Amino acid sequence: MNLKILTVITKLSKNEKSRFKRLGIFADGVAVKQIGKLPFALTKKYVDSSLLVTTDEICASIKDLYDETRTIPEPAGALSLAGIKKYLSTHNISNKNIICIFCGANMNFDRLRHVSERQTLGS
Repeated sequence: MNLKILTVITKLSKNEKSRFKRLGIFADGVAVKQIGKLPFALTKKYVDSSLLVTTDEICASIKDLYDETRTIPEPAGALSLAGIKKYLSTHNISNKNIICIFCGANMNFDRLRHVSERQTLGS
């Protein structure tokens, strides 16, 4: 089986851990100042590549998930779709089976308003 594992991260080298001075709060479910020892070891062993997505791309993915499934995940839950969309578009991939796992329903109306305002910018 040909399986690739991708991760959406902003600042992780395969050889050393980085520490953030400041965290964004939009995708707070995945916001950590520094990756833990076990997640770092698993990342080094299993993750094939990583990429950065914007808040607007996450918002567009939340809208896509709502349009397709009538579910509204929290921003951290939609991160996988935002990453897959970016990866597929930058690598010109088509006709492949792609699995994207999303979760989380920790969404409030203030954040949902922000998502609805920003989703067109990330499309």
